[in-house]
Amino acid sequence: MNDIQKQIQALERKSSSKEEVEKLNQNVAAQTQQLLKSNADTAVRLGELTTKMEQLEAKLEDTNRRLSQLSQQIAETQGDLLRLRNASGSAPANGAPAAGAPAAGAPAPARAGTAPSPSELYDTAYADYTKGRYALAIQGFEDYISNYPSTDLSDNAQYWIGESHYAQKKYTEAIADFEKLLKQWPASDKAAAALLKKGYAMLEQGQKAESIVQLQYVIHEFPTSEEARLAKAKLKSLGVDAK
Repeated sequence: MNDIQKQIQALERKSSSKEEVEKLNQNVAAQTQQLLKSNADTAVRLGELTTKMEQLEAKLEDTNRRLSQLSQQIAETQGDLLRLRNASGSAPANGAPAAGAPAAGAPAPARAGTAPSPSELYDTAYADYTKGRYALAIQGFEDYISNYPSTDLSDNAQYWIGESHYAQKKYTEAIADFEKLLKQWPASDKAAAALLKKGYAMLEQGQKAESIVQLQYVIHEFPTSEEARLAKAKLKSLGVDAK
């Protein structure tokens, strides 16, 4: 009888263990199902966030475009006002700035035979650029750098010379212009843009490998800039992963 009772108790313990294992399996299955559902929900949320980020990036790009257009319109207006002031000050018939015509905010008018003020030269050159008069813009910006080589806008003037050549599809000249900017003004706020457009110009010339290296360099040196985003997009269009 004792042996039989021991066997019965052993069977009961085994039965209890099986029930516990079954319960454990059920718990594991329930937790697994919950994790799968949680992962699915996370994937949905991630997709929604990605869509929202893309929408925000599109809005930001549109805002930047509008700001750029506004800046160009302001520059055009300033250039037009400058020409009107010069005309009222008896400007020569060829449209050259009249000696003595004051620039906005200038402390004193330029005398005959002296260089125009920095704002006169820069604003006129930039207005020419925005209106597609690239040859005049290049001449104006070159005059600005020649007369005022050390102002806060000297590097900008050099950059717009490069952009003017690029707009005329003179890519060799544009590359040289951007290289000059990077050499003379390495800390310029136009450095990232100059590197980017140099890469674009190389690509236009068929220098794909050199262009890819240049675009990768933009991303490496200016990872959070708008130029880095554009460089990544260009690389993607070339089937190249940004590093």
